[in-house]
Amino acid sequence: MTVLRGLIGVLVGLAVSVGFVQFLELMLANALAGRPLQSMAEYAAVLNTLPVLAVRVVVASFVSLLGGYLCAKLAEADEMRYTLIAVIFRIVAIVAGNTAGYIPPTPVWALALMLTVSTGAMLAGGGIRAAAAATTRTMPANRGDASPQRNTTGDTA
Repeated sequence: MTVLRGLIGVLVGLAVSVGFVQFLELMLANALAGRPLQSMAEYAAVLNTLPVLAVRVVVASFVSLLGGYLCAKLAEADEMRYTLIAVIFRIVAIVAGNTAGYIPPTPVWALALMLTVSTGAMLAGGGIRAAAAATTRTMPANRGDASPQRNTTGDTA
């Protein structure tokens, strides 16, 4: 069951960090162009201006942070291992999609910057969740008794 949860976490992390980012970028390009764009070349012309590239780096980083967190949350054990697997598949998917023309082509320097920053963000998201899970595992169980213990004389111990 743990491996299945981990693989589901990887798929959800990929869906968020690749699929949702691509959806947001395509909506941004259409909004900036003021008309529906018809080809990848038109999308690339809009998305590859310097201000939009900066926005893409920021958006990809925040969404990758969320994707890493969700991947680790769903994995429930070995959070960082599954987050790293998602990061590797994410890099391969984005580079392959950029090379094959399935996503709007991005300049190499911008793609390298985007992958570097967003990969760090995705790993940070997984690390945040792993740290939270480790803290939860080491804390004693709260049995609902928040009152201090009393001794036989009625004083608090």
